[in-house]
Amino acid sequence: MVTLFHGSALCEVDGEGNVTLPGFVADALNEAPDGNQLMVARHEADPCLVSYRRDHLRTLRRQTERRRIADERAGRDPRGHHRRVRRAFGVVEPLRQGCGTANIPAAMRHLGRIGNRALFVGAGENFEIWNPDLALESEDENLREITAWQVQAAGADHANGGH
Repeated sequence: MVTLFHGSALCEVDGEGNVTLPGFVADALNEAPDGNQLMVARHEADPCLVSYRRDHLRTLRRQTERRRIADERAGRDPRGHHRRVRRAFGVVEPLRQGCGTANIPAAMRHLGRIGNRALFVGAGENFEIWNPDLALESEDENLREITAWQVQAAGADHANGGH
């Protein structure tokens, strides 16, 4: 069974990187029969973080090996492979989890420019963690729209005495 993350939520992040996991993440993890340890890494293309279940590392390994072989056959510079492997395995850490919470490691918060708020966005087998200010500047119109809505809704909730 594949765990699919779908939905979005704007969450408060404290100074230590602790955050309450949004419902769509918690629900997907509860559906996972074979473990729910999450990893967090810098996104390959966008200025955000990406998180996925630990078992996805095996998939990443197979993908990087296939690309290495294709690059080798095409006579490409092997440094591209080494950069991909470092990004896939060297710039990744466990997303430490508690009861409905997680701690985003300091290095990952730095790489993702995560401050006191983070936008969690489902992306199928993974989810992204965005600095909402960067998401509002994204080239992706859908991401900009959902971010603007989440920020507005959070502002209205805060004005009405919510958190």
